[in-house]
Amino acid sequence: MGKIGLLVITNPIKISRILPNALQHVHKTLYVQCLPGNLLIPLASGEESMFSRGLYCSSIINKIYSHSIGTLQDLDVRVLLAPLKNPLHTKIKTSKEIEVIIFDQVFNKDDIDSFIRSCLSNVITNCNVMTLSTDTHILDEKIENENLSRKNTVDLVSSNVLPKTQDFKSYNDVVLGGTFDRLHEGHKIFLSEAVLRCNKRLTVGVTSEEMLKSKVLWELIQPCNERVALVKDFLQDVYPELDYNVVPIADPFGPTKEDPSMEMIVVSTETYKGGLKVNQLRKERNLSILDIHLVELLESESVGEEEEKKISSSNKRLRLLGTRLKPPQARPNLPSKPYIIGLTGGTASGKTTVSQRMGKLGAGVVNCDSLAHGLYGRKDQYCYIRLVEHFGKGILDSDGYIDRTALGTIVFNDESERHTLNNIVWPALLERTKEVIQELYECGHQVVVVDAAILLQAGWQQDCHEVWACIIPPQE
Repeated sequence: MGKIGLLVITNPIKISRILPNALQHVHKTLYVQCLPGNLLIPLASGEESMFSRGLYCSSIINKIYSHSIGTLQDLDVRVLLAPLKNPLHTKIKTSKEIEVIIFDQVFNKDDIDSFIRSCLSNVITNCNVMTLSTDTHILDEKIENENLSRKNTVDLVSSNVLPKTQDFKSYNDVVLGGTFDRLHEGHKIFLSEAVLRCNKRLTVGVTSEEMLKSKVLWELIQPCNERVALVKDFLQDVYPELDYNVVPIADPFGPTKEDPSMEMIVVSTETYKGGLKVNQLRKERNLSILDIHLVELLESESVGEEEEKKISSSNKRLRLLGTRLKPPQARPNLPSKPYIIGLTGGTASGKTTVSQRMGKLGAGVVNCDSLAHGLYGRKDQYCYIRLVEHFGKGILDSDGYIDRTALGTIVFNDESERHTLNNIVWPALLERTKEVIQELYECGHQVVVVDAAILLQAGWQQDCHEVWACIIPPQE
């Protein structure tokens, strides 16, 4: 088992049987290199074109990524595109250092040593080498069969190749766009299709935050700069020879509305109409019409009640609900017990429901809204005195107590007054919250949930071991 692996496929027919087993030997990134005989074994005349052009290349990429769906969530499969674009390409360049090399058939030790020495530019010394048979069992991790004849190997490849398919057109300047949130197999196919058809420059428009409000769970979409960086990293890793221009876009057209050098746009079945609109706008602006290449969407194997019937970022975001989005940060300022969970969210987002459920599971619960009301309920309290001093007796009811409606009328119409209110109440509320947390801990609660809508605005995340957020669409 290694973090980074390279699967060498000499016979694409084996992909569906080899790939699932290969994935069990890598736990971070698996590169897949299709080498149909051009490096390890000789290739019969005329067979190169079958692996370098047309629908066949697309089918290989689609098949590999399709069979990687449903693997461990953090496992990243990447199909290296150099041998598909150019079968004579011999150097394998990866951004990550390869620790495990997996072959789909047995080669002798001299061939493997030569392959590692001459073809791999980023591999650890003494990397692990293994061979998987067509029935996906490990045949030999030590490569004991050093005398396997090259003739038998050539016959194996030649007897299993698929029929040739049509050639296809390539372009110097290609463009595509998308959200590219949490890069998944569908994105990888989409981007790879563009790379296969591009000779010089590939432009990728990544939608910025202002375009995402209609997306499912848009709150969980990665920041634009992260998505841009991930797309660049993927493209430069699978095929570093192109000039990549990955840019944020704030409208559906991006650079297509003004760049005269673009020749072809890659779209999905969902964005095909958008491609037509791009050409309509370019025609109005006297720019050349773009050829359109259509990429089919990948269907999802397991569909939840709210999920789409395709591989999508929306489905991935739905599956994030109820999970940690990132590990809790160290809080050296806090004791390890009680373990404090800050629970926040807007009105009607479900904080009370979550708090009640946690309470039934044995957690202590602090309702900061209720605590805040008690901070100025008596005339001798610090917050009561300070509020009356600043806002005047106009905020008092007929009995001399603070009228929250009158106070709200002032602070919700004046930002500076609301800021003053917060500066008076929030520090006192935090101190009272800490007192109640300690009381709950002394009563036996090892975990305490702090229900506070203002938690992040007040900067209290430093006083919690982790923060949970309840979200709800504004319209709902």
